Amino acid sequence: MIKIESSGPVLVATLQRSQQNTIDDRLVAAIEGALSQAEQGGATLLHLRSASQHFCGGADPARVRAWLGDAGADALLADSRRWAQLFERIESSPLIVMAEMRGNALGAGLGLALACDLRMASAASRIGVPEVRVGLLPAGMTAHRLAAIAGPVAAQRLLLAGELIDGAEAHRLGLVHWVVADGELEAQAAARAQQVARQSPAALREAKQVLAASRRGEAHATLAAENLAFKRLIADEEPRQRIGALLGRLEAAARRDAPPSTSTSA
Repeated sequence: MIKIESSGPVLVATLQRSQQNTIDDRLVAAIEGALSQAEQGGATLLHLRSASQHFCGGADPARVRAWLGDAGADALLADSRRWAQLFERIESSPLIVMAEMRGNALGAGLGLALACDLRMASAASRIGVPEVRVGLLPAGMTAHRLAAIAGPVAAQRLLLAGELIDGAEAHRLGLVHWVVADGELEAQAAARAQQVARQSPAALREAKQVLAASRRGEAHATLAAENLAFKRLIADEEPRQRIGALLGRLEAAARRDAPPSTSTSA
């Protein structure tokens, strides 16, 4: 279902459920397990990627068929709540979570990527929420995240028209942070994950909380979160060591650059 590999401060979780990696309870549980393993193992970043040509094609067809059965809306609502719980779990994790998006990232599969802190897509990826074409909406609060991240105009374009866009257009709309050539995605995503994970783990955790408060649009809450972050960081030994090392480098550079002292005799 998911292959787990450790690469220094990065835990790489590779989805290998199927060609489309469609979402069902088993995949949700596997992703939650990878997140818990990364948190408990001291990783700084969880790198979520796919072994196939597609990141995640959305709801598993078996689940969609169950929505049309006797359980009807109850089955759909139960799945949507379960997937929303996973996405909220990713957002609330102290880890940075990065999605490497190749091929399809559709419906709730896009919702999974949008719950991640960082997203890198291949230029030829197919991104969108095409459920309106078949009389549905994307589950797991995906429409909410789409509007919150890309804005109402982009959300209306994708949600109401059922339009699928490529990685370059997703980058232009602000849905992904980086877009790279198809053949470079794996290497570029791995390098970016390592680069992010080299930052201060404590500062990354605090930055994620401050950004979460900011997204809620509450200025006073953002300020309170920022102030609390400063207090925790300045008392944490790991950032203190980084700050001290920086000061040491700056002071050494200042000594090297200082003009030579001159003396005069009477």
